[in-house]
Amino acid sequence: MTGSKHFKGPTDPATDPVMADVLKLGKPGERKDGPSTFVARVGLQTGLGYAAENERMKAERAAGMVLLRLDPKTIGATRFANRHERGLNTKDAAFKQLKDSIRANGQDTPIRVRPAAPGGGKDYEIVEGHRRHAAILELDRETEGGFPILARLDAKAADSRDLVLKMYRENAERADLSPFETGSMFAQWLAAGIFSTQRAIGESIGQSEQNVGKYVSVATLPDFVLRAFRDPRVIALRWGTDLAKACRERGDELRRLAAELAKEAPAPEPDAVFAALVARAASARVAGRSERASESIKEGNKVLFELSAREGRYGIRLGKHVDKKLRKPLQRELKEWLHAWLKKHGGGGAR
Repeated sequence: MTGSKHFKGPTDPATDPVMADVLKLGKPGERKDGPSTFVARVGLQTGLGYAAENERMKAERAAGMVLLRLDPKTIGATRFANRHERGLNTKDAAFKQLKDSIRANGQDTPIRVRPAAPGGGKDYEIVEGHRRHAAILELDRETEGGFPILARLDAKAADSRDLVLKMYRENAERADLSPFETGSMFAQWLAAGIFSTQRAIGESIGQSEQNVGKYVSVATLPDFVLRAFRDPRVIALRWGTDLAKACRERGDELRRLAAELAKEAPAPEPDAVFAALVARAASARVAGRSERASESIKEGNKVLFELSAREGRYGIRLGKHVDKKLRKPLQRELKEWLHAWLKKHGGGGAR
């Protein structure tokens, strides 16, 4: 019996006693307890495994996919690539581990490609597997005679929506894309018009519109916030909404703080950066509230109006019982009175 290492594929049960033994398992009235010998049991696992692989490859061919061995230099990244550049070189621990594994053990999982558009200088475009392709590109440069890549040619991935959804599903199954990378991917889809709304994205991938929005909020944070974290892939999904709110409210203050955090050595931990940025915005909100003066003017137990003032801004809120018909004449007379008062006190122009 030939060892499984050299097993070429499903064999003919008429000439292979092990496969004949395997097939007997499913026949009524015959042996039900499996092969009796060790060799036969090994053959069972090997034969069924290769039979399943053969069936899968048949299904792929029927679906328009063909397995090819290609020069990695003939393959280009898609414009919808969802890997951050930091994850595509050996400074990244996960990338280095992948590259070392492929060098030592070969490429276990083929990438998926489609024919590239004319004029781009490449024969194929990646549908999924950008990190595997980047690792093999490096190995190709380092290996005498080159390092070919296994790729499935997906003839049915011509449509951009089909392409991006296949990329999403491939990464979602491994759950190794960061929130920033996932949000950037969703933002690309929206910018390219592949999907018109976050709700449409959610419906296509089986997530809520709210969850899609959380990913996008991480990806669209200002650059100064991303630099404070050094690597945007470390930003947790749950931080995106709070960081975006803090930037809207206290952008200038956060810009200065983020610049300081980006220069700290050693680099602070991601949760410390998040806490510092959000705390700065929260303290500014508290300070703002303390500066705001407000008082209620009453007649008996009824509030006639509330007057608030903050940094030269004044607001008047009429009591609920005040007739709405009085609003316009009140506004007119207030304007006339304020004009006269400012002129009298020298606020209407040069003295």
